[in-house]
Amino acid sequence: MRKSGQVTVFFSLALLCIFSLMCGLLESARTAGSRCYLKLAADSSMDSVFSRYHREAWNKYRLFLLECENNEELEKAWKEFMEPYMDSSGWYSMDMEKADTVQLFRITDGGGQYLKQEILDYMKYGIFENITDEKGAEDLLKSLKEAKAVNRISGSFRDHEREAVRLERALEDINDSLKQQKVYWRSAYERIGDYDGSGFRREADLLEREMNRIPSLVKTYGKKADDLKSSISETNNGLSGTQDELSQEVREALYGDTSCYGSYVNQDGERRRAIEALPGQTEQIKQVMEQARKRSFEVEQIIDNWGSDDEEDDGPDLSELWGSVEEIWGEVDIPSLSYSNGVKDPEKQRLLEQVEGFIQTGILSLVLPDGTEISKGVLSDDTFPSITCTDGQTFETGLLDRILFGEYCDYFLTSALSEGDKEVMYELEYMVSGKKTDEENLKQTVLEVLMIREGMNLIHILSDGQKREEAMELSGLITGAAGLTPLTGIVAFFVMSIWALGEAIVDVRMLLEGKKVVFFKSRDTWKLSLDALLELGKTGTCSGGKEDENGIGYTGYLKLLLFPGEPGRQHYRLMDVIQMNLCRKQADFRMVNCVYQAEISGTVRSRHMFFGGSNPFYPVEVRTEKAY
Repeated sequence: MRKSGQVTVFFSLALLCIFSLMCGLLESARTAGSRCYLKLAADSSMDSVFSRYHREAWNKYRLFLLECENNEELEKAWKEFMEPYMDSSGWYSMDMEKADTVQLFRITDGGGQYLKQEILDYMKYGIFENITDEKGAEDLLKSLKEAKAVNRISGSFRDHEREAVRLERALEDINDSLKQQKVYWRSAYERIGDYDGSGFRREADLLEREMNRIPSLVKTYGKKADDLKSSISETNNGLSGTQDELSQEVREALYGDTSCYGSYVNQDGERRRAIEALPGQTEQIKQVMEQARKRSFEVEQIIDNWGSDDEEDDGPDLSELWGSVEEIWGEVDIPSLSYSNGVKDPEKQRLLEQVEGFIQTGILSLVLPDGTEISKGVLSDDTFPSITCTDGQTFETGLLDRILFGEYCDYFLTSALSEGDKEVMYELEYMVSGKKTDEENLKQTVLEVLMIREGMNLIHILSDGQKREEAMELSGLITGAAGLTPLTGIVAFFVMSIWALGEAIVDVRMLLEGKKVVFFKSRDTWKLSLDALLELGKTGTCSGGKEDENGIGYTGYLKLLLFPGEPGRQHYRLMDVIQMNLCRKQADFRMVNCVYQAEISGTVRSRHMFFGGSNPFYPVEVRTEKAY
């Protein structure tokens, strides 16, 4: 019986299809599994790479920094961690071929935003006492801006007060000249009465010489008046830009006390017309003087030529002859000004100006406690991130983030009150000022704190009627009872601004002594009297007062200075400090070599298990990224 093979062929084809399907499913499962395995290996290797963070940076500053000079170094490290996974890939059969860096963000990139993120990630776990909320931060920022605006305004008007005083001194020179002219005129008049022609002409020459000074004195006065009017106009124009920074109460008080400057310029306009008329009046007087001088020669000639044979002739009538000269001389009317200069006590004025002079010449010697040695540290380094990283990127940061950044700096950085023997001690001051030496940073920071305290102190004086009255009384003593009312107001505002500055000097002295000073002053927390202010101007020394228990310490004020600052600049300065300190143990450490985030693309070679023909290998790509 003949057998048929149809069933066998059918089953063979069926089994072939079944085995092909099963192998396809297995290959697909293996391929999917290999991709999962590869992704797991890539992520784990990246975690391992980032686990090699700089231990000293973490121990000192709680920052994760991965040192990596270039892309090749990062790729090599990642491939090394990938090798064990490749060797253990089993039936996934993988071999590492290459790795490429897709993205690499260093800690110095992005204007410092990556450093900021690391700081905030750490600081969110901190426990802080009396940390403000968003509303409190807004109010604090507003107060700081108001203090700086008031300080700028008071500084401008303080300069105008000095211009006004110089103008008054120019007026004093004119008045002195007019008074001297009257002295010469009177002396010449007396010589006429003594029938002394040569003595008369000598005094007349002195009078004319003094008169010749008037045009120059008037010109000097006019220039000073023009300069004052122009500078006051510029200041008033500039004030419009600060209105939004001032509260309604401060704005009204400030503008009320500075309105006298405009009144002074207007009143000075009337006075100036009288002054500028002096040269013309002088020329007219000179003509009369020349007539009197010419008549004196004629009288002397008459007397010398007098001759008479009459024995009863008593000679010429000298009284009548010289009376004609006297009559002409009497027509010489030396002008006088109805306006007198308004600085009657220049010594007190000088003492007040001296207080401000100390700020420019010896502020540190004035506010530092006795025996304090200033650090000689130098922060100049061409490799600092603040010098080498100039990408110009900026970023916005919230007010609470700024406060947390300040708290971080306070916790990890040193200041002038810190103990230790570090080569560079004033790290917080560098954050504020950014100078090259500790001494420069301390000086600039002290001036910044002084500015805030001066502004807040002046705000208090403007709201305290008693202190305003005391300032007006001292102004009256300086200008005198005959002083111009607007000038008295100008000097009164000058007294108030210098008083605020003197109190700020005492405040900074207390801060550097380790004491606390309240942010908002009251009568109870005010330290400096006007008498003590004048003594400060006289001796150039001051002492701190009693500590304010509810006040803010020195580092607290440094944090206030950091709060409204430009975040990017501050973050780069912090990188400078970190690099400087870490370089003491590792000379080649550079922040610019520290990686914050990276993305790597890797290519591996895998092998088909059941298919592939003559070329069973195929490439598989994987991407992985990591950030601290």
